Amino acid sequence: MRSSASRASTVLVGLAAIAALVAGCTASPGPSGAPSATPSSSAPVAEPSASAEPTPEPTPTFDPAADAEANRPVVDAALAPLAQAGGIPAGRAVADALTGAGIPLSALQVTPDETAIGLAVDALLLSVLTGETCVLGQFDGDGYTSTTAPVLSTGQCLIGATASLD
Repeated sequence: MRSSASRASTVLVGLAAIAALVAGCTASPGPSGAPSATPSSSAPVAEPSASAEPTPEPTPTFDPAADAEANRPVVDAALAPLAQAGGIPAGRAVADALTGAGIPLSALQVTPDETAIGLAVDALLLSVLTGETCVLGQFDGDGYTSTTAPVLSTGQCLIGATASLD
């Protein structure tokens, strides 16, 4: 029985020590009886104000000296409003959007937006020549997609008939 009493007193002493440690970690009351603030080791974090507007992302700009991969975001951003409108845009609208983004007309190719018998096309292809590479884009029933590829041996990006953009 003595060992049980000894163990019990050891447990009680241990619990008392833990309680003393925990009590030392709590805030002590200030002069008014309210807990005093404990100093913080980190600087306060400024809360964003409700009137702060998010910083807009910078608009990418066309770089004629860069490759197609670097200029692809410019092409995609310029064509985003046409893609969001849905459907297959007119070739002139594509050319206007791209030249409006600073891409020279001489770098563009767009396939015709009508068939030989005057029907709407199922897809409109476009390209932007930049150095020795091309940004290739396509509008079709599924929307807009783009990729990059090396320039063809002809010095152009698309094969076949393209629309006159003059």
